[in-house]
Amino acid sequence: MALESRHRANKNFNMAGMTDIVFLLLVFFMITSTLIVPSNADVNLPESNNQTQANPVLVISVSRDKQIMVEDQVYSLPEIEGVLRKKLQPYGEAPTIRLNADRDLNMDEVFAILNIAKRNRYKVILGTKPSD
Repeated sequence: MALESRHRANKNFNMAGMTDIVFLLLVFFMITSTLIVPSNADVNLPESNNQTQANPVLVISVSRDKQIMVEDQVYSLPEIEGVLRKKLQPYGEAPTIRLNADRDLNMDEVFAILNIAKRNRYKVILGTKPSD
């Protein structure tokens, strides 16, 4: 007389739980990657102990050789106000700009950009790197 076990192992693997975990990780990494605003400009930022938690919507970089970049495109100083108005119009009132200015730069360009921001009621954060 042959005895058979009544408990059979299910050989199917349910992927629903694994899919949920992968999806949640993907969403997490997408959200955290948007918190960092990269800039390809060669700018040596000043050091500071204080770091701002505000989230800028646009990055302006001014390099040592007075090259002004808005989102990695080079513009001249007279073009900046029109470019900023066009790019910041969808963000409503008082959008935040991050200004990365080289630490060895003469501040004329920085003051000109700050005056443009003041005229248009933009908030400006001066980009710094953490001090050691």
